[in-house]
Amino acid sequence: MARWPQVPDVYGWLRLDARGQWYLIDRQQPGFDAAVHGRGSPITSPGIVDFLGRNYGCDARGCWYWQNGPQRAYAELDLAPLIYRVLNREALQAGHIELVSHTGYPVQQLHAVALDAGGRLWIRSEQGPGIIHDLDASLLQIDEGPAGLQVRLGGQDWPVGDIDEGDRFFGFARSPLSLQSAKDPAS
Repeated sequence: MARWPQVPDVYGWLRLDARGQWYLIDRQQPGFDAAVHGRGSPITSPGIVDFLGRNYGCDARGCWYWQNGPQRAYAELDLAPLIYRVLNREALQAGHIELVSHTGYPVQQLHAVALDAGGRLWIRSEQGPGIIHDLDASLLQIDEGPAGLQVRLGGQDWPVGDIDEGDRFFGFARSPLSLQSAKDPAS
């Protein structure tokens, strides 16, 4: 790290979609047009996807990034910083639902569950805030319990709160690029 003491952070070239797919936005390509190329190209190499997942974290501002040596590459989020999948579908029969994040780590501990106005199920685990992948959300059963809505996750019934938007409720930034641009108009 001492060889690169002043490596700048990178904004606007990494994107995570609502299904946990990473995209590379090559802003340096000749003829780059944000309207045409701004969604990026999917990152499909299993080794690179694994490397991204192992080095993915959050700063004090609620901005999520990939740590690449001394440099942080901040991710633009289509919806959430983490996308959770149902890990063991066979366990559904027993009502014990295990989850794994798009980064490949199983959920060990849940802290909160909420449903937004769009019908998306949000959770906060020890890994951070995220949504249940839309293809897996239909596998979960939200029931009316004595204390209101609840869902069974990790072998436990969780009360389901109501939220408007996940980023405001869970305190993360969907667009670190816009935060950086507001801070430094020349960037």
